[in-house]
Amino acid sequence: MAANASQAHLDEREAAIVRGEAHRVARRRANERKLSTLRNAKDAEALVEFECECMSDECDRQVKVPLYVYRRLVEARTQYLVQAAHHAFPRHRTIVSIGLTRIEERA
Repeated sequence: MAANASQAHLDEREAAIVRGEAHRVARRRANERKLSTLRNAKDAEALVEFECECMSDECDRQVKVPLYVYRRLVEARTQYLVQAAHHAFPRHRTIVSIGLTRIEERA
């Protein structure tokens, strides 16, 4: 019985990871669509509100960052924009943290 419970826990954890990855992909795509509408923005320093690109499929938080910062994240392809203090994953490390904004990279 304990083996079944253990396997069920592993299955749920794996399912949560799959949902989280799908959520992150959807958020990044939404942010990239927003970014494409701002391509001609003259003020790269202007703060823009993007979706949190975390792995929590229940997250609906927003993160404000300068436009040039998000452009660099997209170019890096391994970095994600997350709101600090409510997301932590052992596979990622924080590379920049300013106030409630945190930029993470796959470790």
